[in-house]
Amino acid sequence: MQPDAGAGRMPGAGWFCRVPGAAFEAESGAAAGVVVEQYPLPQEHERVLRELSDGARESADALRQGGEWTGAAGLEVALALDAGMARRGVRVRAVYPRALLAVPLHAAHLRRVSDAGVSVRVLDHVPHDLLVFDRQTACLTAESAVGGAPLVRVRGPLLAASFAAIYESYWQRATPLSLTSAGPHHAQLDTREKAVIRLMTNGYSDDRIARKLGITTPDVQSVMTALMERLDAGSRFEAGYKLAREVDPRDL
Repeated sequence: MQPDAGAGRMPGAGWFCRVPGAAFEAESGAAAGVVVEQYPLPQEHERVLRELSDGARESADALRQGGEWTGAAGLEVALALDAGMARRGVRVRAVYPRALLAVPLHAAHLRRVSDAGVSVRVLDHVPHDLLVFDRQTACLTAESAVGGAPLVRVRGPLLAASFAAIYESYWQRATPLSLTSAGPHHAQLDTREKAVIRLMTNGYSDDRIARKLGITTPDVQSVMTALMERLDAGSRFEAGYKLAREVDPRDL
């Protein structure tokens, strides 16, 4: 079949159709067997995602910016899909933007998703939506000249495995939801804690910090112990690492 005016080309993957729900297989070669389908309508998105969720057998991995289902009804749909897979024994993982924790509706949703058996992590920046099912099928959004964000489904182990590797790199950099609070940790720092952190990052010892602030060395150690407990950190190094991810040095 020859490509028509409604078709486009993926690098190294042959022609694919832009007609909603239709698809062309890739040309023979390294990317043979790849099928790309595009669904421009929101109602089609939900249908396709339900179909893929119902068919998942081993794993379902998601990068979610949080914009695809922003209302309460949409969040319930997303929760039902994730929970259904988890109940069947599918390993379900999801990465969301850290900023959602500052929105009560979304923060509560993430906790419920976690309680439903989904491994949830947060990242400072989630660049796009991506879902990978069983390392065989990937879904992502695409730019549209007419507005909206069409859902693109890519089927085939070669490209899906590449998307799975991309997902894994984000997953490894993300923070488990269980280690986060509803807001940034620096918003909870008092004046003494900020001073201790500032001096410690400048290489001051506990004794020197105590002399600088006019407090005792046990006071300094008490501040650090409290911070480690709050951050669920096993060492000062880990506490410093977590604070460095969230605290602007200008705020200290």
